[in-house]
Amino acid sequence: MNKIIINANGYSLKGRFYGFVDKINPRPALIFFCGWNPGSISWTFSDIYAVICSRKSNFICLTVALRGMGSKGDINVLTRSDFLDDVISAYDFLASHESVDKERISVIGESFGAYMACLLSAKRHLNNLILRVPTDFPNEGFSEMPQKKFVGALSMDWKSQKHQPNESFALEAVHNFENNIFIIASENDKIVPYQTTKNYLASISDSKKVEYILMKNAGHALINPLKQYEFIKILFGIINKYEVK
Repeated sequence: MNKIIINANGYSLKGRFYGFVDKINPRPALIFFCGWNPGSISWTFSDIYAVICSRKSNFICLTVALRGMGSKGDINVLTRSDFLDDVISAYDFLASHESVDKERISVIGESFGAYMACLLSAKRHLNNLILRVPTDFPNEGFSEMPQKKFVGALSMDWKSQKHQPNESFALEAVHNFENNIFIIASENDKIVPYQTTKNYLASISDSKKVEYILMKNAGHALINPLKQYEFIKILFGIINKYEVK
């Protein structure tokens, strides 16, 4: 593991790079985006998943702390447009690395990170979208309103309603995505309503390219180590089935 700094548009993002450098044989890569976690700590549970995936599957893995969520930035003013700049910068850093096969980059996002992964898929080539408990938000205020005003219960009513792809940038992105999509939901999720999951599933244009997995007795956050281990097993199942080593 190497701690890294990603330089982007006049600011810096903290990240962790997992995997051995190999200039001769570029390898598939995974980039992890965690859920909403305002604070100064850049380490998250995503780093556990990343280090295991890099060691067991010989993947290059990258975790990144977005501004105001482990990297320097004022969480009170940052918009979803700002965070989209962050995830694009992280992707571009990974895609340009000499050890990475840029045609085989997949994204693993959780909650808010899953929402951002969907937005990234509309801007850059992704091999797979792996979305755990993906949340969603209205397009209104995307570039103007601080995201802090939308998170959690503040957008619960909107998330609990049925929405079409043209009502959400994330739903539109998965509707247009041409590769594999994996949606992993938690049975006891109190943060993301089941209707949001249904909206994602309904927005995917080809049912053959989506796999839906329900984690029984799991909450929104995987605090229980047994549930974290279950999620890791799900990740390996996806990796071994769809990635070419």
